[in-house]
Amino acid sequence: MQIERILSVIRYLSIGPETVITLNSKLKSLGYHCSDRTIYRDLTKISQVLNTSQIQVASSEGNFNKRTWMIVSNDRMASISHQDYISFFLIEYFKTNWLKKITGDTLKQIIDVNKGLSIDDFTEIAQLVPNNSLENSNWSEFIYKSKHKKFLQLVLKAITKRIVLKIKWYCHEELVEFNFESMRLVYHRGTVHLLGCHYKNSNQSIHVIELEAIESIEELDKNFNIKGNQKLLDRYLQTKFGIHETSDEKVYKVVLHISKSTGIYISNRFWHNTQKFKLLSDGSYQMEMRCRINIELVGWIISWLEHMKVVSPVVLKDHIVERIQYINNIYTNNLDPVSPRDTNKWKIIGE
Repeated sequence: MQIERILSVIRYLSIGPETVITLNSKLKSLGYHCSDRTIYRDLTKISQVLNTSQIQVASSEGNFNKRTWMIVSNDRMASISHQDYISFFLIEYFKTNWLKKITGDTLKQIIDVNKGLSIDDFTEIAQLVPNNSLENSNWSEFIYKSKHKKFLQLVLKAITKRIVLKIKWYCHEELVEFNFESMRLVYHRGTVHLLGCHYKNSNQSIHVIELEAIESIEELDKNFNIKGNQKLLDRYLQTKFGIHETSDEKVYKVVLHISKSTGIYISNRFWHNTQKFKLLSDGSYQMEMRCRINIELVGWIISWLEHMKVVSPVVLKDHIVERIQYINNIYTNNLDPVSPRDTNKWKIIGE
């Protein structure tokens, strides 16, 4: 048991800098319950034994006398670059919780004991110890359960082996079922979506399903041919604002007027592949893009409150006004919030 625990400590030290506190938390997740003093003794033993011409255990005093340990390389030529390590480190600790559960430690797969961080860079890297200087707020991240992990594994298999799935999922409040050809996974607004085709009355239809909305998945003894559908999926995504369904197939030229400070924020982020920004003489911004209109676009515009205004098209401008008036009616008359039968029908209010 002690040997297995020490081997686990060595593995963590080869991935990134650790303190007694961070190691204790990780060891508990593996089923090892020991005191901080025990872990400190383990680190002392490892430091004494694991010291060769190629590697050593480096330590550094951090904030509030918190000592940090990490296995580093004595050979700079054999070590991963400092810049690459920073990139890997940020990816590892800023990725979402659900992805951590699926992938485990990404750095473990990239950095081994013989190609770890060099001793010259350790002091700087040690300041980025998890639970000290790095944190992911996980805001709006979906909390995946064990069944979602199983679903994701089935979908990954189906995509790679072109297996048709029978999927039962909640389309808003209605439980529906159909055979589905999963072709892509799209991570959008804090959750994974399945993108693929299904057939109704022999008519092919592209569909997007949120992983969290799935009730059950069954593999069918049937395969599909993806030939020709990749371009179809590309066009589907390129014409959407986000990934939600649209009420019509028309692509509109959407022009928005955005206030100065909000414009600075929005213009530095990706929203659509056709987006263009123009700085106006008064410091405000104009945003232009070509896309279909869906409930996701409507909701996004309203979320910016009085800081964004629709210039065109008229149909979108009129709908924004109508939707705001409806919301005002809910508060003015103390009405209950609406649960729409189909929020993808962006022109329909209150149904």
